[in-house]
Amino acid sequence: MRANIIIHSISGNLYLISNAFTEKLKARGIDARIYGVSDPDLHLAANEKTEAIEYYEEITSLPEATTEKLLSADIIILGTPSRFGLPTAEMKAFLDSTWPLYLKEGLKGKKFYGFSSTTAGENDGLLAVSGLYRWAEMMKLYPIPFEPYVHLENEIMPQRPSDMIDSIAEHMAEMAVLPDLGL
Repeated sequence: MRANIIIHSISGNLYLISNAFTEKLKARGIDARIYGVSDPDLHLAANEKTEAIEYYEEITSLPEATTEKLLSADIIILGTPSRFGLPTAEMKAFLDSTWPLYLKEGLKGKKFYGFSSTTAGENDGLLAVSGLYRWAEMMKLYPIPFEPYVHLENEIMPQRPSDMIDSIAEHMAEMAVLPDLGL
């Protein structure tokens, strides 16, 4: 079984969360890989906030997310920062590129999980991740029965995920390997 984790990480928080998910999925025998959506302006964020440069090279060295990466996965996991309660423009551009897969129902039945990060409160993050779940619903994906994770950041970056992410990632990975219950 293969899980492709597709993220848009700016400051490194989503990258670190993805690493936690990857580690727990691999411990359960799942081939888990991380991909980044295209962000040609990421260097601008790194130049504006010195904290954002800490994981810049690791983020920019991620293989680029493509529709082929979605097709090769049994489990699709998406992570986005919240911008005004929405996924970022970069994540939205990636999702928009999947229109041909929507028309052909190319992802139907694959498992899905979404997560986000936000500086504007949990509800803002939940709104952004709900956009990911709406996309998954349109693509006829099967949601992993575990509530979406929202990482709360503050204005002082980086605020890295606490050790709690390990238990969250473990529980999500546990849910990911459950059978589809006939759906």
